[in-house]
Amino acid sequence: MWVEAAGHAAADGETLRDLYAVAAAGWVESGLTAHYALVPATDEDLVRAWFRLGFGQQACHGLRGLPAQAPVRRPGLTIRRAVREDIPALAELDVELLRHQSLAPVFSAAPVPPAAEAAGEWAEDFDDPGYTTFVAERDGIVVGSAVGCALEKSGSHTGLARPDNAGFLGFAAVFPSARGHGAGRALGETVLQWAAQGGFGCVVIDWRVTNLLSSRTWPALGFAESFLRLHRLIGY
Repeated sequence: MWVEAAGHAAADGETLRDLYAVAAAGWVESGLTAHYALVPATDEDLVRAWFRLGFGQQACHGLRGLPAQAPVRRPGLTIRRAVREDIPALAELDVELLRHQSLAPVFSAAPVPPAAEAAGEWAEDFDDPGYTTFVAERDGIVVGSAVGCALEKSGSHTGLARPDNAGFLGFAAVFPSARGHGAGRALGETVLQWAAQGGFGCVVIDWRVTNLLSSRTWPALGFAESFLRLHRLIGY
């Protein structure tokens, strides 16, 4: 069960807790024991009310304005638009992100597909004009990638969590051997610049807070928390 961003018809935290108690009784009776709530990050009373109901933070939505200047160039690192010849590397990066999130401390249960399956999906969708893919290259080898698109492409950002005219940094990953040298930040900066050139008014992103890499990279790039995705699993 999901409580979406516009689902908080309560003036204070205690009223919200009463409402959840009534609603959750029916949910659990029906066998719906995984509960999620998308809560405004700036409403401390509301966030605390959910925490006092046994919820913990699982993910974060971030928002930031557009950069005033072009990304800083990093010696030895090239950021460029992806081409079809990059599909094998793009597929491996898809798999790498899922593999990374299956490990501690994220422990995501999402299945990690074989790279061949990811490559097939890339080959089928590569020419979709709704998505713009960038790669980071070092010494002629692709070490990371990022994807930008309009926020409307994301089913996870709806209602109040979907600002008007927003771009979306929908994916970013860097191979473990290349981390720590600025490739992830450079890719993020490039998507921000792409959004500015494309006429978007801001850029939105989301990340799992237990993903230590992303939860440090994106705030450092200027993304401020807008909504928190909270989660509670009822166990017996």
